[in-house]
Amino acid sequence: MADAQNLPANLRFFMSRLQGVSTSHYKVYSTAGDTGTANKIMRFELPSNVLINLKSTRLFFNAATSGSAASLGRLPEDTRSLIERMTIYAGGVQIQNGHNAYNVLAHAKKALTGMECESMLTHPEIVRNRSYHTGAAVANTELYVSEENQLCIDSFDGFLGTAAPGIIDTGIFPQITIEFTLADNSVTSACAGTFLKGGALLEPPPAAPTPARTAGQEEFTTVGSTAISYSLSNMTLQIEVLGMASSVLDEIVAERISQVGYLSIPFKNYYTFTAQHASTTRFNVNSSSLDRIWCCWRNTNYAANPSAPVVVNGYKVAGAYTAATSGALRAISIAAGGSTPLVAQDALAIAQDIGKPQYDIGGTHGTNTEKYQSQYFKFAQVLAGGATKATYQLQINGANYPAYRLNTPEALSLSLNSVDYFINSNRRMTLDQYKNNYCVQCYRFCLPESDAYRLASGLDTRATSAQCAVLTEGLDLTTQHLTIFAECTAECRVASRQVEIIP
Repeated sequence: MADAQNLPANLRFFMSRLQGVSTSHYKVYSTAGDTGTANKIMRFELPSNVLINLKSTRLFFNAATSGSAASLGRLPEDTRSLIERMTIYAGGVQIQNGHNAYNVLAHAKKALTGMECESMLTHPEIVRNRSYHTGAAVANTELYVSEENQLCIDSFDGFLGTAAPGIIDTGIFPQITIEFTLADNSVTSACAGTFLKGGALLEPPPAAPTPARTAGQEEFTTVGSTAISYSLSNMTLQIEVLGMASSVLDEIVAERISQVGYLSIPFKNYYTFTAQHASTTRFNVNSSSLDRIWCCWRNTNYAANPSAPVVVNGYKVAGAYTAATSGALRAISIAAGGSTPLVAQDALAIAQDIGKPQYDIGGTHGTNTEKYQSQYFKFAQVLAGGATKATYQLQINGANYPAYRLNTPEALSLSLNSVDYFINSNRRMTLDQYKNNYCVQCYRFCLPESDAYRLASGLDTRATSAQCAVLTEGLDLTTQHLTIFAECTAECRVASRQVEIIP
């Protein structure tokens, strides 16, 4: 009879059992106080001598924005937007490189993979008029100050999210410290009003002049008059701690260290490069496994504060009204002799602007809803002219990748082939949206799905640091800003509370 162990796992019938497992959760407070504002560093020290599930780490906090009647403060979409850098130390040795633009990388990955925020605690969408977190109307400021209304970051890139195995024994590490550097205030949005784009006025009769807008009746995508700031409070880190009644794990760890001298924990590390793009942007990478390069294209004014939210192409703007009778809209519009046709949307009992998608009415490609993004995280190619075509190419040590210049559809196709998971059915992206809202490119140099098998198969550039360049044609070089991320597989070697990092 054939040995059952020779069969592949999906053809074998078996069950494993591990008894005596217990779980608990710790709440860790910041050593730098529990209140944070823009650019402040918050530090958390993980508990020692316990088994920690790194992937279940969660950062909870209350949040608030500034604002006024002329400049409404709104938090960005995705709570990860509030993190500029995340650095991890073990006994003073830097494990995770504290690369800049951590929040930009999170949005870049979401643009290509379609991986939305994991829960509503992560504030996945910008709030226009009514918060889906509390259910209350939002006026000048967006406030989540009660413990019952806390926000959360529940997924992380880098060591916390990609270390394998994801459960580590902190007893063999020196003290592990996590530093979060909060983002600049420019990630927030300042809005002049809460009306849909083009929706502050009901359509007047053709003969009637269009009245001027008044305070409070401006569009949500019109920039407010003053800059917006944000603040976080009651910041805590929640950690899942595991326990085992058996000493089998300790024995395996001790045996492994006695054999090779250390434990090897691979994880993803990132390096950031930013530049005002000028046809060619050059950068260097020194790594044992260069897996991917991410290129994020933004307008040079992305960090303006104040700035208003941007409607994602194809989603709802003003223009679809409901009314009790065919003349109801006109009657309301020309009330008081036609001199004051302004009507607040939420106050209408028989007529209201429900908006219509910019694509086919009915919401093709799931666009029958509102969707906004912060100016800070709008990825768009800015062409030199209306009829100009953009091309992209990467160069590494003089070798072109790919061997030909990519147009925009080809760049999108190559990028989707460079990630291990594709856009899910809940959020589809069109080519128009890619060009104007999600213009991110990804170039892969490792084997497909190598991340799942702890396989470091990327380019080894340690002997000679890779001289890389991003080459383009057709872009407006006066307004195109480029942020580049080099994704590398690093190795953390740990034994007897000593840590070494192989980049």
